[in-house]
Amino acid sequence: MAKSVGKLSKHIGGSKGNILAERIKSTPVEKTMIVPIEIGKNSHKALLADYGGSIFKDSFEFHSSQEGITFLNNTICKVAKEYHIEGVFVGMEATGHYFKKPAESLYMLGYENIFVLNPLTTSQFRKAGLTWSKTDEIDLRAIGQALIGGYGTLYRPEEPIWGDLREICRYRRFQVRRQTALKNKIHTLLDMLLPGVGNLKMFKNPHLWHPASLEFLNKYPSVAAVSRLRPAYIVKFFLRRGRRLSSEDGYHLLDWSRQTFSYESPATSTRQEILKSLTCELRQLSQNISKLEVEILGHLVKLPAVLLLSIYYLGPIRAGEFAGEIAHLEQYPTSRAFIKAAGLDPTRYQSVNRESPHHSISKKGSRTLRYISVMIGNALMIHNDYFSFYAKQLMLRGKSKDCACVATADRFLRVAFQMLKEQKTFQPPNGLGITQNPLEKIRLFLQERDASELIEKYVKQAKKYFK
Repeated sequence: MAKSVGKLSKHIGGSKGNILAERIKSTPVEKTMIVPIEIGKNSHKALLADYGGSIFKDSFEFHSSQEGITFLNNTICKVAKEYHIEGVFVGMEATGHYFKKPAESLYMLGYENIFVLNPLTTSQFRKAGLTWSKTDEIDLRAIGQALIGGYGTLYRPEEPIWGDLREICRYRRFQVRRQTALKNKIHTLLDMLLPGVGNLKMFKNPHLWHPASLEFLNKYPSVAAVSRLRPAYIVKFFLRRGRRLSSEDGYHLLDWSRQTFSYESPATSTRQEILKSLTCELRQLSQNISKLEVEILGHLVKLPAVLLLSIYYLGPIRAGEFAGEIAHLEQYPTSRAFIKAAGLDPTRYQSVNRESPHHSISKKGSRTLRYISVMIGNALMIHNDYFSFYAKQLMLRGKSKDCACVATADRFLRVAFQMLKEQKTFQPPNGLGITQNPLEKIRLFLQERDASELIEKYVKQAKKYFK
């Protein structure tokens, strides 16, 4: 797939500066107002200045509420009327989630020229003035200088579906981390109560976490209890709970019970109760994660990002996580902006005729988007023919596996950018790595999570993108 070609930069601030220059053309510079805002948790600060940096009104504080935004708006209107201002440009840092409500409120009041600045950018402007102190006053001036320099990203309200998808995906990752912690604790208890049982074929991952396995270990949490069972009973116990075992598995379990440690400590009964509690919690948590995954797919099929399922070995979860983190596509003019947002853009160090041979990635973008992109790149370079061919070519040229993984993630980002912008399925020149029936992924995904009743609905919603 061809790389996107960015338009020629005509502003010292690059592509972002182009946006600022285009928007400021319609307003004379002398009639333009700059409003840098220092975002805080409970209150914010702002100052009003002209495009040249001369201050109309010194810094003032306003509360983080609708009343505070109304006060800011009234102040801007008053000064704009006094100085005959025609265009207002607002700049603020992307400080976690605190900037979102003020930005949204100002946009709803009619402020279309709102620019969001990376805190790293304003930090560099503060240091450029050889100012080693950090105060709200200094930060306000740094934000204003960065805004005038064209280093802000134009703010547009996020569509609810993108925001919902991101929040669900992040909550799922939080729950998965809890699930991993529970599994680790259960492993520790099993090593104390049933030493070596995890090494048996019937209890090796992922079989240990099957509901039948957890119920068996809850019912027979000691070596003595297991040793009294018969092989036929063990096979029947698992079969009734949806898992098929061979008679050999039953004999292996009894052989293990005769050979392993059978000593029970005074804390054994307490550990057994804790094991029951943890397995019950794990079962409930697994059900919650399955429901969240169905919700992720429900959001994904309503977005162009569902087209990513046409890439072989890319499933609904990774596609949903990726879509949630990139949010709306309008903020990415080129695929290079996609890569930069993930912090996977290569750095370059050059002076006169000397250039460093090592081009490491910047790691300055979204950490979550970078993690997801690299995970997708790693999976594709192993399992997808199109991306694995590319990665192998790099390794044949002497690149390390890690370097090839990052390069594959970069290529995926370029491919994903083109697919989402053009709303087309994956169509590589060599025809490799394509999912023949992407909608089948949706059917299988829902069947595995006992949500077959949603198959018809989700497939119908996704079909409009697969033309």
